[in-house]
Amino acid sequence: PARREYQVMVALDNSKSMAQTPHSVELAYETLALVTTALTQLEVGQLALVSFGEHVSLLHPFDAPFDAEAGARALARLAFADDRTDVVQLLDASLRLFEAASASAADLWRLQLVISDGVCQDHARLLRQVRAAMEQRVMIVFIVLDRSAISPDAAVDPEKDSIMNTQHVAFVRTPSGSTEMKVTRYLDTFPFQYYVVLRDIHGLPSVLAETLRQYFSLVGSE
Repeated sequence: PARREYQVMVALDNSKSMAQTPHSVELAYETLALVTTALTQLEVGQLALVSFGEHVSLLHPFDAPFDAEAGARALARLAFADDRTDVVQLLDASLRLFEAASASAADLWRLQLVISDGVCQDHARLLRQVRAAMEQRVMIVFIVLDRSAISPDAAVDPEKDSIMNTQHVAFVRTPSGSTEMKVTRYLDTFPFQYYVVLRDIHGLPSVLAETLRQYFSLVGSE
């Protein structure tokens, strides 16, 4: 049988909200170290790194070897300065990159790790993109850095300001033709099936390690 191969793409939010923690770049390094170690043990893996915010940038492609020097060059391009986070654009670009890099692999499994504060627009469209990704055997795991975890601001209330308690407001048209306001819990319509809300920034390495362990265990059993 064909040897199973893996591709892992790490997508890092490059927006201003991520700069609120002094550990952003350090955590990015730890993330890449964990992923590369896992792929090195498998001996059949490729790693890509992208940043996203207002635009998506390919920091490291699948077809280039990844080492400490490549990681340093990639992370040096992170500025955490974008004013907004366009997750729709991220998924469009990511699926194109996966497709372009998968032509030669017979048995290829793909994982995308998205690391962001979790605030994204157009949940309905994102849900369609996530389903399209699954059809292409791309599993997306969204690691939400909760605001209480990344902001040093003492005024941030860990409960009130947490994404766990954020509400989403939408205006919907009723059968009679009138418009009414509908308030729902933000995470109730969160379009990503697999996600983790991280409320302690220092827990990211262990969450990533467990995510990778479960993913490789899952695809290894199929």
